[in-house]
Order: sequence, then structure tokens, then C-alpha cells
Amino acid sequence: MKNLISFLVLAMVLGCGDGGTGGQELSADPPLVIGGDERPSEVDIPTDYDPTVSYPLVMVLHGFGADGRIETGYMQLFDFVDEKQFVLVFPDGTLNDQGERFWNGTAACCDPDGSVDDVGYLSGLIEEAKQTYNIDPKRVYLIGHSNGGFMSFRMACEASELITAIVSLAGSTFDDPADCAPATVPVSVLAIHGTADATIPYDGRPGFYPGAVETVERAATAVGCDIGSPSDEGSIDLVPGLEGAETDKVAYSTGCSEGVDAALWTINDGSHIPFFSTAFADMTTDWLFSRSR
Repeated sequence: MKNLISFLVLAMVLGCGDGGTGGQELSADPPLVIGGDERPSEVDIPTDYDPTVSYPLVMVLHGFGADGRIETGYMQLFDFVDEKQFVLVFPDGTLNDQGERFWNGTAACCDPDGSVDDVGYLSGLIEEAKQTYNIDPKRVYLIGHSNGGFMSFRMACEASELITAIVSLAGSTFDDPADCAPATVPVSVLAIHGTADATIPYDGRPGFYPGAVETVERAATAVGCDIGSPSDEGSIDLVPGLEGAETDKVAYSTGCSEGVDAALWTINDGSHIPFFSTAFADMTTDWLFSRSR
């Protein structure tokens, strides 16, 4: 998965992630950090942050081999911290023996030995963010890519009391539904996946993880939605390099528990690392922020 690193670095060089916390990189001021000395995580806050105002929290979980800052720049989320007024947390996974960062999402992706307690680590970061900043506990969100998407689903299974909604890009969940602990509190889920993904295939990998449709249908069923009545919400343009409005939106919102739902955005001919316009960050944060407890 070395191509993940090279692509995301290229995206940063081309300016995809310019803005927001990029000001911290260019200034003499050190970045904002939570998480302690052992596993610190960078934080970005609005330039006009007001401690009397309650803000949503968005946590970014990078793909295998990347890191939090590169992933957040690739998604172009820095550009929206001021515009949409939220606190952004972008931690790094653990380094493996090859020097590649990973999350303990599932055995398939990407910690087969279960050697790291990332549910505990990320839960602790969320709690520390609440103590450090004025965070609305009803609006805590995760956006994960690839291995980070797997980790987002695991958090929705095992730390649902902390999470309002997740977005998983090119990720999946446990192969065996029984491995996902029943959610204490229902979590809304948006999965975004390209049909030409050669790394985490859209149709899944039998014996390792389910495909995009099954993953979302499981999430919808978990919050009481009728998976037999999905709604076609039309198509949008997220990837300028693909023709037209390439991404089809389907929502599962019938019969769901109050305030929660599930959705699948299918990027037709989309790869594992689509080269997004700013529409990705804009639309995914809009989707997240419309969900609250």
C-alpha cells in the first residue's frame, strides 16, 4: 500500500490540503496537541474559537501507511474548520515493524494479532478533547479512509456511546457480524466506496470483510432501518477526473430509530484513493453535522 503514501503526499504538494491548520505549519507557534507524550494527536480549531461556544468534533482516521495530517489534507478538511466551525482531531496510528502506521480495525485490516487497543486510545482522545475544548457531546463524528474506515466501524461497534455518526471511505467492517458488539447507542453510518477499488474491493473479500452494500445494510439493520426500502437520492460529482455526476447516493431512512440512519455513496469507476474536489469535505461534513443526538 505504498501508493497510498505517495498519492497523499502528491495531493498535499499540489495544494489539496492547503489552508486551515496549514497556518500552524508555517508559523512559529507549535501545533495544538492532545493525547500525552506517548501517542500525541494534533488538533485544529477555528481561528475565532470561542470557549463559550459548543463545537462539533470531527476525528480523521488515516489509511494504512499514511498519517493524520496527510490524510486530513488529502480530504481537504482543513479548509472547512473556520467556515463550518468545528474542532478537528487527526491522530496517527501505531508504527508496525516496517515503519507503516496502522489502526486495529479488524483482523483483516490491519492488526491481525490484535496487539493495539485503538478503541481505548481513540475513546481517550475524544474524552480529552471534550475536557480541553468546548465540545458538544451530541455531535462527535469520525471520518476514516481504508484502514481508518475499518477503525471507524469498530468504534461504532464498541464505543457507540461516544460517537454520533461515521463516514467510511473505502473501508469495511468485521467479516463475522457477531464480532461487532451490539451498539449501546445507535450510530448513523455513511459508507463511500468506489466500484474500481482494487485494494478494498467494492464487493468485499469473502472470509475477510463484506462488500459495501452488505456493510451498509448491516449498519442500517443495527439501527432499525428497513433495508428493503432504500431511497434513491440521485447523483453527485465528487471526483473531477471521472465523467459527470459519478457518485450515486442511496439512503436507508425508513423505520430507523429516531435520529439515526445509514447511507451508501457509490463512486462509479472510483479507485481506492479518488482525487476529490472540495465537494467531498463539504458534503460529508454537511451529512455528519445534520446528525445529532
